[in-house]
Amino acid sequence: MKPIINASELEVRNVPEPEFTKSWHPVSHGKVLDALQLSLKNAGMGVVKSRYSLHGRGMNMFGTWVLDQEIDGRSWMIGIRNSMQKQFAIGVCAGNLVTVCSNMIFSGQFISFRRHTSGVDLEELRLFSERSLQTTFKNIGKLGDWHSNLKTFPFKTEEQFKATAFDALKSKVIPMTKLYDFLDCYKEEVALNEPSLYTFHGGITRMIRGDSMFGIAHSNNKLTRFCDDYIQKAA
Repeated sequence: MKPIINASELEVRNVPEPEFTKSWHPVSHGKVLDALQLSLKNAGMGVVKSRYSLHGRGMNMFGTWVLDQEIDGRSWMIGIRNSMQKQFAIGVCAGNLVTVCSNMIFSGQFISFRRHTSGVDLEELRLFSERSLQTTFKNIGKLGDWHSNLKTFPFKTEEQFKATAFDALKSKVIPMTKLYDFLDCYKEEVALNEPSLYTFHGGITRMIRGDSMFGIAHSNNKLTRFCDDYIQKAA
């Protein structure tokens, strides 16, 4: 079976669960999704958009969910992974921009894991899902504060914005080939908020939305470091 980069939820759920042993208890992708969806429903939240991929003859599943919640106008996302062939633990990550893909990149602001041990049954899976989401929700305020703090670093002049963009080009946070795409995305952000590090961050986030999962993870990590360095230098 070839990897399915854009798998439907039905394809994900149709992958059969293998037999388990005394020490290893694989859990089907469908059961993982069911547990997380139930926990979200109990928390009063829902999924508005999903994306999945299947690898390793369907035994490895990676997915992202966009939730019906926002932080400062930015959608909250959850990343999910599950392996039924002993390659990695069940994982849940969350943030404004998360990446989960077959090369083991699993990034987000908050991450939880659960190994496939003999103690993994439906009840434990439900508890793991609830614990993961509770941790995520508990930290939402911290992430919102980080984004809001970016607004406290305004671009008072056009030259200040250009200097920041130049630094981002040198650091390859903005690829030279995407400079004009970034400028268009930045204009969209400035139409919503005053020019600042916040709108700069938003412009780059818009720019990379259509990239691959690998590309998004790589770009987002560099962007976060760039913003943190900017804040440290300006302090």
